Amino acid sequence: MQWGVMYWLKQQLQQLAILLLLTLLSACTVQQARIPAGALPQASTTTLLEEEHADSVLEDLREDHVVDDSSRNYYLLLDRFSRLAAGSGVNPDDWRIYLFDAPDVVDMRAIPGNTLFVWSGLFDVIETPDELSGLLACELAHGLARHTDPVEFGLGTELMFGLTDIAASVGIMVLTQGMVAVSGTGMTRWLYVEATDLDELDRVYDQQQLEEMADIALLVMANAGYAPDGLLGFWQRAAADPALEKRLQRLHRKLPPAERIALLESAMSRQVMQPASEVVDDEVADAYPGSPWL
Repeated sequence: MQWGVMYWLKQQLQQLAILLLLTLLSACTVQQARIPAGALPQASTTTLLEEEHADSVLEDLREDHVVDDSSRNYYLLLDRFSRLAAGSGVNPDDWRIYLFDAPDVVDMRAIPGNTLFVWSGLFDVIETPDELSGLLACELAHGLARHTDPVEFGLGTELMFGLTDIAASVGIMVLTQGMVAVSGTGMTRWLYVEATDLDELDRVYDQQQLEEMADIALLVMANAGYAPDGLLGFWQRAAADPALEKRLQRLHRKLPPAERIALLESAMSRQVMQPASEVVDDEVADAYPGSPWL
């Protein structure tokens, strides 16, 4: 009898493994329509669900990091983002910007709900405000293009996720002799999103999204009066400094600096960039007189 149960369990686990393999092979996101080069997407209105989800992500992050809303870096962040938002036709008041006091973390992430998270370690690796402006433009571009939206899967892939959920639930129940029962849907989908870096805080963008981001970011920078030199120079420094590149692993999202440089140069070749305009916000300048950042 025991042998029969073990044989049946082995068969179930084999079927589960096959289903998992098929899911991984067939799992693909629904591709967004390509944004034409030179086009600047219009800002979209956030939904209540997006805002609530952004609040939930914020609360999770606040368990590990303190929010900084009064430092010089915070006001510089707001100033540069406001100028970029104006250059993209976005009302900066429609966005929520959070700076976390986390010197060991170098990262910046836009998520659904017009929310941008920045970790303070970023200010230890940038050398000029123009570098900050360029990095902000990239995240704003991802938000405008809706690259931050939750991933969507085709009907066939969703079906495979459902079948795998059922097989996994049965396998776990049998393996534990009924002591553990897992019910509900979405388990396999969640595991796949986590494993492939498609969740909002670890999002890795595909080639189409990266190309669109570069085009949009350069347009936004030009409209705001910023040349691409700061952004390009930042990644050139990273490519020439292995220690800096290692520190930027979270920020570059599995796209090494050399490849980001090529991406930007390709986008720049398709656009005629305008000269930078070094206009400083009066309130920020008054708050920090003589600052080398302004």
